[in-house]
Amino acid sequence: MDSTSKLRARNQLDKLKFRYPDIDGHIAEFEDLIVKVNYNLASQETINLFLKGFSHNRTLLDKVFSPLVPETYEAMKWHTVAIVKSMQLVNSITQNAPDFRPFQRKNQSRPPQGNQQPMQGYAPRQVNSSNALPWMCNMPVPMDTSN
Repeated sequence: MDSTSKLRARNQLDKLKFRYPDIDGHIAEFEDLIVKVNYNLASQETINLFLKGFSHNRTLLDKVFSPLVPETYEAMKWHTVAIVKSMQLVNSITQNAPDFRPFQRKNQSRPPQGNQQPMQGYAPRQVNSSNALPWMCNMPVPMDTSN
């Protein structure tokens, strides 16, 4: 590899920014550039370069630097991937959730009498695989596979 291609790879590495939600693509591009410039993945400088790619995403960086900060590149990479995947799941849930409104009965407009409690909350509904709403189907469920 000639020196100009190494220089181009260094410049690309310097300008590399994470574009949510493509964490896998970002890591693949980062690691390809690291190989091209012959940097050591285990060095602190490489970890700093990796984190620099997330500099415009403060929320993600705050979560990465929450207690128990990973010390190696591999641990930092997997920790960051886990955070982005959980952010994607939260976004998916909040974007696909139906607009829940309190259940209203036709004759609920009169005030409760005596010790009766006013109707609060939502109508109870038993949900199973046969009557689930479309947004509930085929949703990834996070699992603890640490055993």
